[in-house]
Amino acid sequence: MNEIEYADFIYNQTFIAFDSETTGMWAPINRLVELSAVKFSLRLGEIGTFDSLINPEREIPEEVMEIHGITNDMVKDAPKTKPVLKKFVDFCPPDAILIAHNAPFDISFLGSSFNREKMSFGDNLIIDTIDVCKTYFPGLPSYSLLNLIKKFGFSQTQDHRALSDSRYVYYLFRKASEQFADISSLDQFIERFTIHRMSDITDEIASLPSEYSDINYAIDNKSRLEIDYYHPTRESNIRTIQPREVHKLGETYYIIAYCERVGSERTFRLDRIKEYKILAG
Repeated sequence: MNEIEYADFIYNQTFIAFDSETTGMWAPINRLVELSAVKFSLRLGEIGTFDSLINPEREIPEEVMEIHGITNDMVKDAPKTKPVLKKFVDFCPPDAILIAHNAPFDISFLGSSFNREKMSFGDNLIIDTIDVCKTYFPGLPSYSLLNLIKKFGFSQTQDHRALSDSRYVYYLFRKASEQFADISSLDQFIERFTIHRMSDITDEIASLPSEYSDINYAIDNKSRLEIDYYHPTRESNIRTIQPREVHKLGETYYIIAYCERVGSERTFRLDRIKEYKILAG
């Protein structure tokens, strides 16, 4: 087999394949629990790795733990989000091109996390291996990460941990790169792929309808609320919360609040709050 002849640009460019694991599917109301990356170039191969669990400061739902296997015990002594993000920024050179599989998902979580921590990321280009593989391997029945790594013989299983998935993203990009070895400039690269940036993601904070003006007042004035929150196994679930902001997904409102009972931030669905009142003081 003839060795692939790469143009200097694509051959020497630094890439970072990255992946994250989370507490749920929607970034504004969930948190990161793991962030990993593999730095590489097509000339040098793997250059270095970044790998960290993250304490999300909230419980990981059981159904999510079943997917990635990261438990509450595993993250309880892990660093919190901000120091991990700082190290990730340091890991990523400003001229590196980032790569993820289903990139909008990971970008949404990182972008939301940077916004929440009042931090910023660089203007690095980010591409998606789903987009890359659909372009260069058309007609496949599925472009899931598991299906692709099976097809190309990288693995028959996927454990849904961030570092191993980052490495699979690296392998997929390297495999596909054989078909775009001629890219000789950044402009050509941008023309070939759909480009994302971390700055594409901004949290959309909503306001509640006027009939919930008391809750809007509590958010604006940093007041405390006592709520009776629906729980499927309890007749009454009284909590005292300090509401901070509201997000909306479809027609459902979510209140991000500090819960005094558990001593950390929690997310409450508005339609599950049966009663509420503003507390004095």
